[in-house]
Amino acid sequence: MKTDYQLTSERLLLRPYKNADLLDLLEAIHHSQQSLAPWLPWCHAQYSQHDAHEWIHASQQNWTYDISYEFALFERSTDTFLGSASLSNLSELSNSAEMGYWIRSSAQRQGYAKEACQAIAQFAFETVGLTRIEIVTHTGNLASQRTALATKARFECTARNRIMTQDGPVDGLLFSLIPSDLAPPSPPFTLP
Repeated sequence: MKTDYQLTSERLLLRPYKNADLLDLLEAIHHSQQSLAPWLPWCHAQYSQHDAHEWIHASQQNWTYDISYEFALFERSTDTFLGSASLSNLSELSNSAEMGYWIRSSAQRQGYAKEACQAIAQFAFETVGLTRIEIVTHTGNLASQRTALATKARFECTARNRIMTQDGPVDGLLFSLIPSDLAPPSPPFTLP
């Protein structure tokens, strides 16, 4: 997969991370710790420029070798960095991947995560050729659960010990998307 790949939606530009994104990424993480840290263990006060550089480099390698696809999210009209969304844990055996996302706190509750997830799901099904996407959220992460449902993902189960935390495994809520979930609804049938 090319690392110059781009997706666009109504308000967003989604693309692989570039080295030039480092300071925007770092600033978004530092300003969003309060809302993100309960769910993302890497989001902490000590997250450094070195951490951001290492993550961007790893992300670029993931794209190069089709291991996972991390997208930097930008508002199209202002080029403001908004957050990140990704397809990871790609499985050839089940032809699936896991979708994750986070939005900087100043841009939350504006539908950006839903819009990003819809664009990435379309990319996953049409470009990568996947047949299933899973979204796993912490049981208390209502914002991510609302995003999953708004993206038309279906709740499947509470998966025991699904998420690893620094305190050990915890349960996660499992949602899934398949290609038909994104298909437009059929027009109502009417008799002549």
